Amino acid sequence: MPSLMPGTPGTKEAYGLSVVGNDGTVRIPPRAFAHYDFRADALAVAVTTHRGEAGFALLNKSRADASVFRKFVDRLDAPDAVHWFSHRAYALLLVGSGSVRLAPDLLDAFHLRPGDRLMSVKSTTVALSFTPVENWRAKFARRGLHAAAAAIDRLEVF
Repeated sequence: MPSLMPGTPGTKEAYGLSVVGNDGTVRIPPRAFAHYDFRADALAVAVTTHRGEAGFALLNKSRADASVFRKFVDRLDAPDAVHWFSHRAYALLLVGSGSVRLAPDLLDAFHLRPGDRLMSVKSTTVALSFTPVENWRAKFARRGLHAAAAAIDRLEVF
């Protein structure tokens, strides 16, 4: 997994780029799929990242059940249904063969639309984040991390 600027704090480790498909499908880069132990036909949890920001974090449901997210995950009752807790959207998703599909309500909740390019980033030990490339470019520019912003273009697209 490439670091966008090895040895520079705040640049993040990225698995690649995923493009939101016309049907809401988001491909999970293979190394991220393996690292977070996602399984086809198993459940995952999607949650908004920062309030008001586009994108989402994806968690393996069994790992989420053993984390601080459990108090919210226990209240999710059906796949693809948006639930709001503490101003954050949560949903159960069925993992496909290397992807998840965001229903229209989820795309709205995560401020996304088909065609958006998302950088998949190692967020925590339990969460993989998918954040629009434009958000990362702006964050890196504010911090003067121009090489990291340029490195985004070298990431593999899934």
